[in-house]
Amino acid sequence: MIYLKDFRQGKLLYEALDSDIRLGILEELLRHGELNLAYFAKRFGVSNGAITAHVKKLHAAGLIDISTSSGVRGTQKICCLATDKIIVDFAAQPKAEGRIESAHIDIGHYTDYEVHPTCGIATDEHILGGFDDPAAFSFPERVKAGILWLSYGYVEYLVPNYLTDGTQPEEIRISLEIASEAPGYAAYYPSDIHFYLNGKPLGIYTSKGEYNDRTGTCSPAWWYGNLGQYGKKITISVGKDGTLIGGVKTSPTTVSDLCLTPHGKIVFRISVPEDAANRGGFTLFGRGFGDYDEGIVCKFVCK
Repeated sequence: MIYLKDFRQGKLLYEALDSDIRLGILEELLRHGELNLAYFAKRFGVSNGAITAHVKKLHAAGLIDISTSSGVRGTQKICCLATDKIIVDFAAQPKAEGRIESAHIDIGHYTDYEVHPTCGIATDEHILGGFDDPAAFSFPERVKAGILWLSYGYVEYLVPNYLTDGTQPEEIRISLEIASEAPGYAAYYPSDIHFYLNGKPLGIYTSKGEYNDRTGTCSPAWWYGNLGQYGKKITISVGKDGTLIGGVKTSPTTVSDLCLTPHGKIVFRISVPEDAANRGGFTLFGRGFGDYDEGIVCKFVCK
């Protein structure tokens, strides 16, 4: 779902929908699920270059996902819908935010873990240990890691606590770049990724797959082409009315349920349980890998 609290945020979306061909592309994807660019060029009687331009606009607006697939005629780009709803909330009123404190956690700074192959961890210079070696997650050099992956299990982090006496947290936002972990790779490989804060469930994000149809914007030159290259950036927001992931409510857990206090521990867990309905693991991208050159970003909105 695309949810806009401020209608001015939707400029790219409005532009993407302002075309009969682009609306037709969305209708065809709704009807068929997945289609390649050649299908659209034939269906609408335009050149491949023109279809590519239309598809780029739809992708930039968050309306479709694009992956690469190998077939008998070579590599082809496959499109599918990225959302099922668009909500523009004209009645939403912007509100002034309180004091915001930010913290950045490098992904190698986990305090606890349980990992199962396929798994691995790497700095921007080399793989730590070897592929599918859980022991590598215990190596001291792991604090420099920029990427890690596992088929199921968890990693757990201590979130820096900037709360002081007399401050009251109104919202916590956690942003990260993540994808599934497929053996080899697969653009469609769903995974139910669970998130917890201080033991409270924040909900489940279902990753669609592991992406390597292109090189990650920040990935080092030596990073292997058959491994995950980038993920999707998601934001988890825990507020007064519950928890949202990507703007969709995923849990009734509120910021008051977290029992946050000055000087207390704040523990963040990312997990794929062994019994998950879609046990597709996860790949977590940090500095030097993926598209965003950052680890886990935490923001506290306080009053």
